[in-house]
Amino acid sequence: VKDTPTHFIATRHTVREKLNLFAGSEVRILLAEDNVTNQQVALGILKKLGLTADAVANGHEVITALKTIPYDLVLMDVQMPEMDGLEATHQIRNPKSAVRNHQIPIIAMTAHAMQGSRERYLEAGMNDYVSKPVAPQALAKAIARWLPREEKFTVQDSEGPESKAFHSSLSIPHSSIPIWDHSGMLERLMGDEELLGTIMEEFLLDIPQQIEVLLGCLEARDAPGAERSAHTIKGVSANVGCEALCMVASEMEKDAKSGDLNAVQARLAELEKAFFQLKQAMEEE
Repeated sequence: VKDTPTHFIATRHTVREKLNLFAGSEVRILLAEDNVTNQQVALGILKKLGLTADAVANGHEVITALKTIPYDLVLMDVQMPEMDGLEATHQIRNPKSAVRNHQIPIIAMTAHAMQGSRERYLEAGMNDYVSKPVAPQALAKAIARWLPREEKFTVQDSEGPESKAFHSSLSIPHSSIPIWDHSGMLERLMGDEELLGTIMEEFLLDIPQQIEVLLGCLEARDAPGAERSAHTIKGVSANVGCEALCMVASEMEKDAKSGDLNAVQARLAELEKAFFQLKQAMEEE
């Protein structure tokens, strides 16, 4: 059963406003993101905006990269393994650390930022933040605010699908929670069907692996690990428009945070069902 969708129409004018917005810029961006699917989404959007970036997977790699290469800006995922974005930021701002530029602009990237997140990130030494799912307009505006003075670009405000979390075209039977927002995700990638296909292929390989990690945490009775694992599934699902899967993972994250691993275990079937329905929806699309 499919609800009749209300689609946002990605006009050529809308897409053209964003494509190659920073064309000609020589800005060097470092992207810190541990999940491969999220990396692909961010790198794809940056490429469409006319920017390139090097990607690393944790805070240690951020510090190493900033010791050797004169980057202009860091896009920093907040929750990463080994060293998270907040600790990496502390080290970057520490005048005793070996990074080349202690004042490099750092833009946090986080899934479903909560009230007070901005203040928390600013206190940690970050300059700005954008929420996942990453929206081209929001990302472009944040980058433009923190470019070197000689690199100034104007990003116009516009009404687009990024002003809302999801624009659903597929829905779970008897539920208002969308399975996959294909049209909204395609608009965030500025109409690039090939890039969308590449990202979703990686996503469909990634999620079963993430579920296995979650199962391992449950078997080990590792509540913090289960919380991190559920957070990863939530974040990557949100970033590619898979709201039903995101919602289940979000509830599991809350249960794990409270230490209730039995509740997390009880939602596993629901999580797997949401992923199965998602695969079906993608095949139909």
